Amino acid sequence: MQNEEILTIPTENARPKANKQVKFIIGGLLIVVAVAYLIYTGIQSSSAYYLTIDELHAKSATMVNQQVRVAGLVDKTTVKYDSKELILKFDVLSETGARLHVVYNGPEPDQMRSEGAEAIVEGKFDGENFQAKSLLLKCPSRYEDGEEEIHVEAV
Repeated sequence: MQNEEILTIPTENARPKANKQVKFIIGGLLIVVAVAYLIYTGIQSSSAYYLTIDELHAKSATMVNQQVRVAGLVDKTTVKYDSKELILKFDVLSETGARLHVVYNGPEPDQMRSEGAEAIVEGKFDGENFQAKSLLLKCPSRYEDGEEEIHVEAV
């Protein structure tokens, strides 16, 4: 029994592994929290309520200075464009006839004075006028199916 050696378990090697795991977990949690925060702030800054003109007028008190997207038909008789200042003013009508005054700073789109042009405006409502940041127009006559003939040749 004199040749027996006492084996000791090195406890010092076990602690650095635990410390490395804790540091890895904390670092991973910090990255996840940072990414979640960036996603949340990105969604908040780019999100907008999509309302009809009637809904916007009904909720006008709560929608003041909120980012809103509204769609309606352009009243081509109200279109006024200042080419020096690049300010476009027009009215958008809902299906019920409700009117929204829109002010847009930018170039006048070609389809603006087309009959039946539909506008989608995004911006802020100040209680009386809609200050549009972006303006999308869709002219229904250009997108309707025409009576086109399709020629197919047999091979």
